[in-house]
Amino acid sequence: MAKRKSSSPMMSMFGDTAPAGEPGLQIVRATFQGSDERSFTDLITGYTRLRVLTYSNSLPIISRAATLMDEMEIIFGREDILNAMAQYVYYQELLLKELLAEAKQHSIVRQKIDDGTLRLYVVQELISHEKLFLLDGPPGTRIISGSANFSDTAFRGHQNESYICFDDDPAAWDYFEAKYEGLKSRSATGIAKQAILGDAIGIEDLPVFSPAKPGAESPQIIVVTDGPPAPTLIGKVLSQRTPKQYTGLNSSITTEKGIARIDRTVALRAVQYAKSNARSEESNPEEYLSIYPEQGVVELSGKRIDLDVAEADIRNDVAIMLEYWRGYELFRGGDPQRLMRDYFTFMSWFYISPFICDFRNRAMARDEYLMDYPIVGLLYGKSNCGKSELIRTLMLSMFGKEGFLPNDWLTKSTVPQLRQQNRRFPMVFDDLDRTRFDNHVNSLVKDDFISLKEYPALVLSMNAEKDTFESEIRKRSLIIYTGAALPDHTGESRQLGNRIKQLKRTLGTALYRDYLVRVFEALEDEPPTDILQFSSSILRDLFAEHSSEPLPAWCRVVSMDEYTQAKHDKVKTELAQIWEHNPLTWKIQGPTIILKLDDMHAARKLRKDIPDYLISPGSQGDQIIFQRGDLEAFLDITFPRGPEKPGFFQRLFGRT
Repeated sequence: MAKRKSSSPMMSMFGDTAPAGEPGLQIVRATFQGSDERSFTDLITGYTRLRVLTYSNSLPIISRAATLMDEMEIIFGREDILNAMAQYVYYQELLLKELLAEAKQHSIVRQKIDDGTLRLYVVQELISHEKLFLLDGPPGTRIISGSANFSDTAFRGHQNESYICFDDDPAAWDYFEAKYEGLKSRSATGIAKQAILGDAIGIEDLPVFSPAKPGAESPQIIVVTDGPPAPTLIGKVLSQRTPKQYTGLNSSITTEKGIARIDRTVALRAVQYAKSNARSEESNPEEYLSIYPEQGVVELSGKRIDLDVAEADIRNDVAIMLEYWRGYELFRGGDPQRLMRDYFTFMSWFYISPFICDFRNRAMARDEYLMDYPIVGLLYGKSNCGKSELIRTLMLSMFGKEGFLPNDWLTKSTVPQLRQQNRRFPMVFDDLDRTRFDNHVNSLVKDDFISLKEYPALVLSMNAEKDTFESEIRKRSLIIYTGAALPDHTGESRQLGNRIKQLKRTLGTALYRDYLVRVFEALEDEPPTDILQFSSSILRDLFAEHSSEPLPAWCRVVSMDEYTQAKHDKVKTELAQIWEHNPLTWKIQGPTIILKLDDMHAARKLRKDIPDYLISPGSQGDQIIFQRGDLEAFLDITFPRGPEKPGFFQRLFGRT
């Protein structure tokens, strides 16, 4: 079949027909007849009805038009920069507040809204960027289209706009009126009178929650473009956060009546400000991560990550990770097998951490339990337990780069700013001291209701000197402790360090990129309630599919329940050791068991590690009171029944 000839140079340039599945564009063909100059008043005078489709407006022009028209209606469209439901609702609130203020200031607007001759709508099912003005009355019909919105600025000739006018053109009128009425009936929700004529705007007055049109009982359909920012530069400026070094430039560059005058002195001052406020450390660039699960899109610092990976690259990353984990077999002073299992638990949490904000936001909207989705991860143990190197390696496997943030950035005032800047990119702080943790981290973790669509996990590492945490911190964080460590100044230590450097030089991001693909596929169903089980299952499958050897015992599915039980192992061990080595500190009184330590400070630290439900009222100072049944279940032992006899503990442990 011969190809159709192009009807225009544009068609020959881009192809004869639209690609399969791509909607066709509605092109209005017109001929140029001439041009002249008119004011806005000249354009509408004499007509009695005005219908407007606009996405930007200035309210004074509405008042001017209302005085000249017998009947008006306006459909307020919206741009695709409203890429979140919260933005869409906020847009409606701001719009209604402006309309309310205008109605209070101009009686003509209030009167016409009240008598129904001024009707207002908002678009909800479509993204509308079109500008269209339909006028009819004694002079006939007039259509104005082009780039101008319904605003004073657009119709005063102060900016470059196009105004295409069709006067008394029946074919044009039929086309544009049908387009307007079709959009109105299909996708416009009316703004209720009471929303504009009252004293204040209530949330329930917003069209999204109180549609003023027939059939309001049926569910509304709201289109929110939950996808990557618009590809244009302006779209990126509007939809992405402004870099830190620019946010305070208003203090260096002042504007007067919308004009900024920048001479050499002002320029030097502004440059100095921007440089001094940049995240300029080589290992701490201003990275940020955004994820759009419905589109399966991941963007790192504005660049889309390619999720199409080769199986050979995944096999390489899996082999490196397995060999990396084998290095923990050389660790001493604890249980290396337990260390490997716990570090895999941490890896499972860290890999899923960019999605946790979605799970938490969903849980908050449903008033569900937030602590199943910890947004803080903490590794602590001996100085050579490999915690810092583990975080670096995982960061490298996820994003192709390492790096910790400076610890002096970890403050109650700075972290909220970093959350907005990083979006989903983890905030990682290494080797924290106890003072900074107590002064800042405690309050940050406890105040975990974060009102952002995207925000990152907070990842911390500490040495074992911080060996106790408040109950609220334990409940809200994923905490991994290890007593195992690699001995210093040994041939094994040096050899392992060199091998890790070699492994990291060939470690790629293929494993994590394929992990992301599988997360997107799994999230098509109901979001997970157990994020550790969800993440570790995906990782275990990836390791199994791309490993040439049987999986080690540590590479297995782990659950939040298992982690919750295991996170008290340290205090269980400590209580068991006290029971075994210092039995006289225990006293059994019927259903109550009392632990009395000589050191009040040690008792206070131990009390923080013990789950709250185990500690009975009256515990204070050097004394901790337990209920027998709860403590027996927690330690999985049975205490002696009946009255306590002298020397019981000595006989129990074979002492005299």
